[in-house]
Formats: sequence, structure tokens, C-alpha cells
Amino acid sequence: MDKTYVRKIKHALYSDSTITLALFVGLESCKDLKQAVMNGAVEAALLKTSKIVDPFQVLVAANKAIHLQRTNAMVTKNVHSEVLFCLSPSKYISDSFRFFGVSDTDTSVFVAVVDDKEDETITKVSEILGKMPSDLEQVSEIADTELISKAYKLTEEELSVFAILDAVVSRIAAKDIIMTRRGKR
Repeated sequence: MDKTYVRKIKHALYSDSTITLALFVGLESCKDLKQAVMNGAVEAALLKTSKIVDPFQVLVAANKAIHLQRTNAMVTKNVHSEVLFCLSPSKYISDSFRFFGVSDTDTSVFVAVVDDKEDETITKVSEILGKMPSDLEQVSEIADTELISKAYKLTEEELSVFAILDAVVSRIAAKDIIMTRRGKR
């Protein structure tokens, strides 16, 4: 597999952990890949590309998910579902999956894999999809910024001062604090 467009990053705090990111576009569907993840044949987070403004957004959520895994503080069953949950501004797991998770009919998918040391998982994903990864930066062209702004409750005032990526990453990073404060009201 050509790994030109696959990005592998070491976790900032846990250097033995990696996050592999890949974008696949021009697909007929994501049904087979989604089924492979659901039945445990592939361990990966399958993200809806229209909800991803930049690869950094996923990297932040994946870093947070790994930290939660290492500190035994995950809310979901595995680190890949935790990536999806960390992306979401919602405190409800089902809402997170519905909004950020790929659907059977999607024609593109952003894949995040934790600890794919030998690139076995990303290779398997590529084989299932019958496609090679595309340039990760293309995700910004696919992103639906209106939907993203609505999901994260970004205001026009906020977006006049900050780039959408900065506002989204701030929401991801501060989710726990925001949720805790809401719970005490």
C-alpha cells in the first residue's frame, strides 16, 4: 500500500502509542467497512468526513481518547469509540455515534487508528474499501462548516475572531469541564 497520504503521529504523553490518520474518498459505500468494525474484524474509528474540518480536530480527540484509556477513565467500551465520543460536544454516546460516525451510504470516510504499529489495520481498511488513501487535507473541502458550527454551537461572533478549527478544538479540549459545570446546575 502506498502510504504517501497516511499520517502516523506519536502521542504527546505516551510515546509508545501512535495515531494513524487516513482519508478515503470516491467510495461506493462504507457498508462493508462499517460491518467489519462492528463485528470486530477491524479496530478503527470511522468518521463522517462532512463533520471533520481538519485532521488536527481528529488528532486532538484521539490524543484525549488515549489519555482517557491510559488513566482508566474512558466512557465508552474501546479507544476507537472513545475517539468518536471525544469529537462530540454531546455527553450522550449514541448522539456522538449518530453525528460523527460513518453511515453505510457515505462515499468518503476519515479513519483514525490507535496503535497500528505495522499499518496492518490501515492496510486492511484500504483492501476492504478497494481504494488507496487520499490527501488528508482534502477533508476541509468535504467539511460542512454550517453543520459543524451548529453541532458545536459556534456563534458568528466567535467565528469572526477565531478560525472554525480553533473553536472546534477548544470545544473538544474543554468538553469535560463544560459537561461537569452543566451537571452541577
